[in-house]
Amino acid sequence: MSAATAHGPGLPAEAAFLAPLAERARRGDVLVRRDIDPRDPRQGGGGVVRRSAVLIHLAGTGLHDAQLVLEERGHSMRSQPGQFSLPGGGRDPGDRDDVHTALREAAEETGLDPAEVLVLGAFAPIPMPWRSQAVTPVLSWSSARPPLGVQDPFEVERVVWAPLAGPGSLTDPAHQQRGMLRGFGVGPAFDLPGDAFVWGFTAMILEKVLTGLGLEPVPSTAPVREIPPERRR
Repeated sequence: MSAATAHGPGLPAEAAFLAPLAERARRGDVLVRRDIDPRDPRQGGGGVVRRSAVLIHLAGTGLHDAQLVLEERGHSMRSQPGQFSLPGGGRDPGDRDDVHTALREAAEETGLDPAEVLVLGAFAPIPMPWRSQAVTPVLSWSSARPPLGVQDPFEVERVVWAPLAGPGSLTDPAHQQRGMLRGFGVGPAFDLPGDAFVWGFTAMILEKVLTGLGLEPVPSTAPVREIPPERRR
């Protein structure tokens, strides 16, 4: 498995809109800072911390046409069935590093060809104590959407592309909400077209991607919505 990696400040001209976020990924900066609240119903875990990685893949040549790939997890999976997430998963013994993990998992789940993307860097691992896990977000880019699709229907129900701007996008106020889980606020949520409801860890990453590119976060005044039962299992 091979993929091009951007070194130093140079980016292809078509990817220049990603420069602020790409520089942070290249440095290994913190993307999502977790302030653990003991009241959060997701807390728990303990024991050995497992290493995982997710792929933040953006396709496009500017904010006007940039899209980000998401997947709906298989409805029969034991862990988080039906939830929307970034492609990714746990590190295998044969993985060289977190970038390799993210690309391998994306290939297995969506058919992404690593040779078709440019890896821009990897952010610092994000602790997830409620799952005894640390997740590294890896940033990649392509000028156009690569051909993707479900590879294993048990693991992935469908693959969707979320635009960054415009109607029906992550920055469309009509699709931005604040999530509530059993009376506890769980941060930003995105109710995207096609019943693609994104919340929790993935929504936190998406919001940081938006602000990292100079776009507005989900406002504190956004409508509050209880997480739908079919998206919280």
